[in-house]
Amino acid sequence: MSGLQGSPGGSGGTPWKLEVVSVSKRYMRDGKPLHVLDRISLGVREGEFVSVVGPSGSGKSTLFRLIGGVERPDAGSIRIAGRDVTGQRGHISYMPQQPALFPWLTVRQNIVSALTIARVERKRAVRLAEEWLERVGLGDVAGAYPHELSGGMQQRVSFLRALLMPRDVMCLDEPFAALDALTRTRMQAWLLMQWEASRRSVLLVTHSIEEAVLLSDRIYVLGKSPATVRREIRVPFPRPRSQDIWTDPAFTRLRADILALLEGNGEHDD
Repeated sequence: MSGLQGSPGGSGGTPWKLEVVSVSKRYMRDGKPLHVLDRISLGVREGEFVSVVGPSGSGKSTLFRLIGGVERPDAGSIRIAGRDVTGQRGHISYMPQQPALFPWLTVRQNIVSALTIARVERKRAVRLAEEWLERVGLGDVAGAYPHELSGGMQQRVSFLRALLMPRDVMCLDEPFAALDALTRTRMQAWLLMQWEASRRSVLLVTHSIEEAVLLSDRIYVLGKSPATVRREIRVPFPRPRSQDIWTDPAFTRLRADILALLEGNGEHDD
């Protein structure tokens, strides 16, 4: 399936929660223009998990800054639930590569603080924090401080904080990149379980093809800078999923196809 052009309308009656429409971005470096994104169009539907993969330096982090309103594109627009929010902050929940928890606050206080900043009434924020910490198996560490937790547990708290934010779209920026292989595998399984239960609209940036295929409904493959959408791929595996799909021959073929696109050897469908 080809990369989307213009508005990511496409087929299917499910409404779009996030639309990136023909977005381009340039920077100046040493007095010369550096073209990072070239007319990128992609979208996330209601309750959909979508991943973006691309080679290093392909502009994936720039894309997230534009979606989050930290920067403005040179051309194109960002829409959340049909509304143009280009250059506006506060419309997505965000999970960065590092947990970014406040070290002076407990796990419970970190979640409550984030929710109250997002204008959730404090009593409700406390109730949500307590309820969800128990639900995801973190009730025993609610009173602990971040430095007392393992890297995987810190990332669980970070994901829960993003999950509870009252926003239409969650953006996950390589959330497990800093974890060791075993912890990363466990976190992928945990994330998949939590997402299956909540079905939030999620956009994930990742370098891991395996992670993208395991978690996603669709994958956008970016080319080298200036990045374009080389291909939009619908993941064929039914849900619920587990890491058992890694032994499926169809998984091996799909991984090889995506790798060829990343290396610039696959057919360009734009």
